[in-house]
Amino acid sequence: MYTELQPLLATVTSLTLSMVLNTDNTISVTVMPKGAKLGSPLDTPLPLTGTAAELDEGFAGILASYTAKRQELSDQLAATNAIIDAAKKEAVDQAKKSIAKPAKSIPVVEEEDENPTDDEDQDDESASNTASTSTASTPSTTPAAASAADLWS
Repeated sequence: MYTELQPLLATVTSLTLSMVLNTDNTISVTVMPKGAKLGSPLDTPLPLTGTAAELDEGFAGILASYTAKRQELSDQLAATNAIIDAAKKEAVDQAKKSIAKPAKSIPVVEEEDENPTDDEDQDDESASNTASTSTASTPSTTPAAASAADLWS
């Protein structure tokens, strides 16, 4: 029996066996592995119930199968944790790079002929205001034109 338990013992920090004699003369055996982390999903107990002869015959095979499945789960869990850790590291590295990069500036292209600058617009407005003022300030012969000129000056 201990030869069958040794491979399982190599993968856990402790192993507890609980045995109970039932009223129907069967034996219930519970194999409870405990890993390094408390509450690990790999620490699921293995309950077995059978006669003493059935347990003698099948205990070693069932325990070997349980140990192999538990090891597969342990390997899968380790691989999954490695993938998650690598993804976290990559996300942190990308975030650091994006923060460290200066913002891209968009070059401004100035077109001289199609879009006049604000200074040219102001010069044009000043010239038109001067022309309308000089026209309005010219004395007019009609009284209506004279009063309209007063409103705009």
